[in-house]
Amino acid sequence: MANFSVHNTLYEENGGFRLTKEECGILLRKKKSSVVYCPGEGERAPGAMYPRCICLSHNGEKNGTLLATFECYTYSTPTFPIYESVDDASSWHRLSEIKDEEKGFGCRFQPHLLELPVSCGGLKEGTILCAGNIIPEDFSSSSLHLYQSTDCGRTWSFLSEIVSGGHAVVDPEEKDENRPVWEPFLTVTPDGRLICFYSDERYSAGSGYNQLLAHKISADGGLTWQKEKIDVAFPGGRLRPGMPVVAALPEGKFIMVYEMVNQDKIPVYFRISDSIEDWGDPDFMGNPVCCADGSCLTGTPYVSWIPQGGPVGTILITGRGFSHIMANSQMGNGFFEKMDTLVDIDNTCGFAGYSQCTLPLHGGKQILNLCPRQISERLALIEAALADVYVKA
Repeated sequence: MANFSVHNTLYEENGGFRLTKEECGILLRKKKSSVVYCPGEGERAPGAMYPRCICLSHNGEKNGTLLATFECYTYSTPTFPIYESVDDASSWHRLSEIKDEEKGFGCRFQPHLLELPVSCGGLKEGTILCAGNIIPEDFSSSSLHLYQSTDCGRTWSFLSEIVSGGHAVVDPEEKDENRPVWEPFLTVTPDGRLICFYSDERYSAGSGYNQLLAHKISADGGLTWQKEKIDVAFPGGRLRPGMPVVAALPEGKFIMVYEMVNQDKIPVYFRISDSIEDWGDPDFMGNPVCCADGSCLTGTPYVSWIPQGGPVGTILITGRGFSHIMANSQMGNGFFEKMDTLVDIDNTCGFAGYSQCTLPLHGGKQILNLCPRQISERLALIEAALADVYVKA
């Protein structure tokens, strides 16, 4: 089957808008919430952001355990903390931390967790992986490193450097070789290879891309990485697609979401492909994530899929903006529907809601939402909200 990207998901072939009814077959109802981590009053701003969470399902008696990590801001050398919950997110405790012992710079930004569903190279099924951005205090470089844990997150060891870049500031006025890389996202290809998507600024002057989305594949469990392949890129030196997140859909398809910085309100787009390695024309803008009333998301997207809601299940996309979870039960066709907000945030705080995540639990019957929530003008904590999924009659 040839690769494809879904175009014009809001329109019928004759140019009219698609019908907006029955675009979403579920409702979310909040059940409970808890605090994963709360920074002390004197901690470095903004405290905590960019949470990620997994539920173990390939580790025997540990199955059902939740592991979470996030950006943890500190005046000392930063690490990626690992928090554990063994009671369906009712409570959390600090289990371990991932340290940058290779460069000594610190595990600073954009951690992402993955439990291997199959063996990959020399890594056994159930191994926990974490990728994140290793950045020194002066922000002079950026490196996406990969770590592994073979004991369900208690201890960690370095595996490899996925890709490295330069000065870790947004759109630095420097040569390509000293521009940064950002935001790793790990998953596994259908044939059991490790794949990492990320944002890359290293093609600015040479190829005219402000920032693009790319991926690398490892056939040996993350020890070595193949050549980078570009997935989403726009010439002209202005548009900055960023923060790629990928989820599997029915019928062997995949969805990628990403933000578009330097467009008004930083809209979120998606594209769908039948190959996790090929996302169609790199300069296809993508399909907008928006509701019939014009509500939209503003950057920092995350996507997940659950089987509830209809024959093709339901796509859930989070971000910032008018509503914080949007859902569509038509494989992305038509408008999305706003779900009840699970974590109340103040959008005037730039860090509130920044790169939250959703995690389906119990076969999609529940959704766990981890989100940075403001506790002061300068600090955010990480809140976990659990919602039941109801199928509409």
